[in-house]
Amino acid sequence: MEIAPVSTVSLPPTDYKAVPRGNTQINVNREVLRYLLERSGLGPASRALDAPCGKGEFLAVLRRCWPGATLAACDLLPEGPPVPGLRYQQTDLTQPFDLSEGQPFDLVTSISGVMMFGNTRNFVASCAAQLRPGGVLIMTNDNILAMRDRVSYLLLGRVRHFPLLFDTDENMPQLVQQQELKRLFEVNDVELQEVIYTALYPKDWLFMPLALLLYPVQWLYLRRLPHGTSQKLRHQMFGLSSLLKRHYIFIGRKRAG
Repeated sequence: MEIAPVSTVSLPPTDYKAVPRGNTQINVNREVLRYLLERSGLGPASRALDAPCGKGEFLAVLRRCWPGATLAACDLLPEGPPVPGLRYQQTDLTQPFDLSEGQPFDLVTSISGVMMFGNTRNFVASCAAQLRPGGVLIMTNDNILAMRDRVSYLLLGRVRHFPLLFDTDENMPQLVQQQELKRLFEVNDVELQEVIYTALYPKDWLFMPLALLLYPVQWLYLRRLPHGTSQKLRHQMFGLSSLLKRHYIFIGRKRAG
């Protein structure tokens, strides 16, 4: 997918419709920014890391909203995006990495990142290790639980974004399920607090009849499943939205101690 150039248009913090899509699904950057500005408790002087950062569309918006923030970023690209004051480091994110310079971050974001490379376990561990206690970890990924993906798997043996045969230069090789990403959060002392589904396209409404048939069965199964996960979080992770919308956002906080 071709990545649009970073916008230079001034953005009022509440003008979420002007948030650029970037190299992800529709509304993902918008919903991440909405959470940061309205509910995260973080402020304009926060220390934030974005990994991988791509062309920097999200960071450019965050800089306009938080002009005093300390922003760091990393990716495989040799040069970082043109975001004022950004500290950039070319990094192989399949290996352990640390850009904190001894000062933990208040926020670490990874937007549509975990599907782009392997070794997700090391990646989540590195992100969590750079957070201060109480810091926010946000990771987003394409949703493979939607009805469109389930039908595709039933008929073709594949979910939509992952072909049956990979090319040697495949840029999206890593299938990461929601339950596995939640487990990796918990293993690294990050409490998953909120799950948001977004990116609903007009054609996805065609799967609503199937979703309405499946959801009561899934809901009953989840209600009875013995597990320590709260019913509220179960509903957020596997609610009706998970059967229709194409992308999810995980929001967690680093535990103290």
